[in-house]
Amino acid sequence: MSKPKPFQPSNVLLIEVPPQFIALCEASGASPQAALRGMAAMVCGLRYDDCNRLLPIEGVSA
Repeated sequence: MSKPKPFQPSNVLLIEVPPQFIALCEASGASPQAALRGMAAMVCGLRYDDCNRLLPIEGVSA
């Protein structure tokens, strides 16, 4: 009998990062979680504003 697969919701992205990524983030004063959250937002065509709200990237003004 095969083991049942663990439940994985479809809206969850699992990312395995190397220890060097975590060390680089911490050395630069950034949170590894915040860096990954920002990258995930960019992949989805979004960005975080100053109030930590998600907005479309095309709404960015220089």
